[in-house]
Amino acid sequence: MSPFALALFLYYAYNGGASERAFASIAAAEPTNAMAYWGEALAAGPNLNVSMTPERFARAQAAIAKAVASEAGATPAQRELIDAMALRYRGTFADAASDDDAYRAAMQRMASDGGDATVRNLTAEALLEHRERAAAIALIDAQLATDANDVMANHLCIHAYDEAADREPAVPCARRLDAMSFPPEAEHLAHMPAHTWIETGDYAAALASSERAFALFAALLAQPGRDTDHDGMQEHDVYVGYSAAMMLGNYARATVWSDRLSSLSDLPLAAFTALRFGRFDEAYRLTEAPQFHDVAVRGYAALLAGHLEAARAARAALGNAGGEAAELFEARFAESEGNNGEADRALDRLAAYQRNTFASELIALWPALEARGGLALRRHDYAAAAKAFRDCLTAYPNDPRALFGLAAALDGLEDVAGAREARNRFNSAWAGADTTLTIEAL
Repeated sequence: MSPFALALFLYYAYNGGASERAFASIAAAEPTNAMAYWGEALAAGPNLNVSMTPERFARAQAAIAKAVASEAGATPAQRELIDAMALRYRGTFADAASDDDAYRAAMQRMASDGGDATVRNLTAEALLEHRERAAAIALIDAQLATDANDVMANHLCIHAYDEAADREPAVPCARRLDAMSFPPEAEHLAHMPAHTWIETGDYAAALASSERAFALFAALLAQPGRDTDHDGMQEHDVYVGYSAAMMLGNYARATVWSDRLSSLSDLPLAAFTALRFGRFDEAYRLTEAPQFHDVAVRGYAALLAGHLEAARAARAALGNAGGEAAELFEARFAESEGNNGEADRALDRLAAYQRNTFASELIALWPALEARGGLALRRHDYAAAAKAFRDCLTAYPNDPRALFGLAAALDGLEDVAGAREARNRFNSAWAGADTTLTIEAL
């Protein structure tokens, strides 16, 4: 791979700092190389994960000015790219939005005139930045038809379907990225398939992609002189891996991811993880540490472990505090006191919060719709339970706990065939589990 191709590849992996330095090295060695300065401007600018800032704008503006000054030696196609990028930085930072519109329009003209892979990919990216999905997908498809292994086209393909009603078109792109080898600097490309696997309900595949990305990130962090701006991506990557592990049935694996996320976020997640897997006594033990500060998790653990006085004390201390763990605890506490109306209201609040907060590859660690189904099951309201679990499966395809609950609800409704199908799907999704699921744990 040539130095220029490597620098562009690093941009396609959304490691902007490494890409910018790589382009700068080319410019230092070849001071009249206009495309090296263009690359610096590209890498310093925004992408689907990074917004424009005044500091980034200033760096990119300075770089593209050098590219324009050197473009006499560039090819006509290269000059078009340089001139389009110059439009993005022709004014001040205050003009960034309108200038970005001009850049996008110029890139679209180039793409419609039969631009190459770089033009198609960067135009598709610019369109996705402005949520013009249909036009972006047309360009992505055109590039994949030309080169199915184009890393940027596959990368953008996954982003393009992140919030689509049907994510299946991204599955081939996820498979291709999973099959490729990447250096540590491109760990983001290894992470990207996890988006699609989470969204389509293949949590085991999401976990496998996340494990590979985590290993690459660990190798990246060990490199001296790396771009530390990219380090912040690790918490996002680990959250996705943890959320996949929380959907599956292997508690040992989930605790590994819980520890990873806790080390990055300073959140005490071990007890919450134990609760998710129905290990109530262990969860309670984990909350007994003097420094443990999540009152809702402690109360939930105490309630399910049978320490009722501790649960009541936690409920009193919690007051009207909100939050996911607080609403889950409130629902179970209200249920324990026979206050089903308050339990329903707590889960309604939590369901609304999760619906409004989580999107695409970011999913709730404990879906409220599962808890609503579990509450209905324990009341023997099988019709309500079946509806709640089906709603959950719409939001979280192949959620094993929802499948388990749905099978139990359909048993209660004497729907033998439906229960059998749900149970078969559960058994498949629960493969590799070290946990026996119970209705009490839902």
